[in-house]
Amino acid sequence: MLLRIVTASLIAMSLLNTEGCSSEQSVQAALGLERTLSGLERKHTEIDGHIVYYLEGGTGEPIVMLHGFGGDADNWTRFSRYLTKDYHVIAPDLPGFGDSSRITTASYSIPRQVERIRQLLDQQGIAKAHLVGNSMGGYIAAWFAATYPDRVKSLALFDTAGINSPTQSPFLKAVSSGKNMLIIDDPERYGDFLKLIFADPPYLPDFMKHYFAQKSYDHREFNRKIFKELWDQQLPLEPELPKIKAKTLIVWGDQDKVLDVSSVPVLQQGLKQVPTKVVILPGVGHLPMLEQPGATADRYRAFIGS
Repeated sequence: MLLRIVTASLIAMSLLNTEGCSSEQSVQAALGLERTLSGLERKHTEIDGHIVYYLEGGTGEPIVMLHGFGGDADNWTRFSRYLTKDYHVIAPDLPGFGDSSRITTASYSIPRQVERIRQLLDQQGIAKAHLVGNSMGGYIAAWFAATYPDRVKSLALFDTAGINSPTQSPFLKAVSSGKNMLIIDDPERYGDFLKLIFADPPYLPDFMKHYFAQKSYDHREFNRKIFKELWDQQLPLEPELPKIKAKTLIVWGDQDKVLDVSSVPVLQQGLKQVPTKVVILPGVGHLPMLEQPGATADRYRAFIGS
């Protein structure tokens, strides 16, 4: 959710603050380095009237990775580094997010995004893929697996949205009281947002933090539009879960303050018709593939290779 992966390590930092380089140029340099190290290339296509950007790399069985609300394809860059040697990775900026089109009159509902992912797979000539999604991306991935069960080889849900959890998270309590902490209305409060989505927020130099805070702030009204559409529709995932045929991995950070870990038993109950594995990561927040990319990828590789 909402954070591009830019902790490009101290090696990359020496490249970033070169004299005459803008913050955006520096951040793009870091992103480019991260993608190269992960064997990924930036591409784009047209789907459903949207220009859709995506990262692609590697060879082998296809894995499609779907980011969460406000995020983008680079949420998966570090995680992909452990997979592109053996798998064909595709990670889109979902329409409405990242560098993909934002069309005011378009719908960004879960079923609509599912159809866009189907079109992406059709364009790529992919009949069946591994699907992995985080938060809203997990919601979309699960809905896709329920709608097109024969096109999903395996399903992985990382802190997925769409579940009515027994325990309400701090984020959802705040939303119920009228405060959405995923919408950046004040760039100076971006640090509070990082504390919400991470158990242990990564270090970001001030110029990077300012850049991402400003980007999130600039897109706040469109993010608000999409969130309202999703919130107002209230399409529960639970009735769709029994339609899923693919083996499923559930990963959750036990310190997730956005979506409570009590969602896990609800998912397990809904997926009792398929082999299901659960991994609870201690000391991890809402974005395990960003907070612990190596450990999360190791669990994922073991699952899809089993």
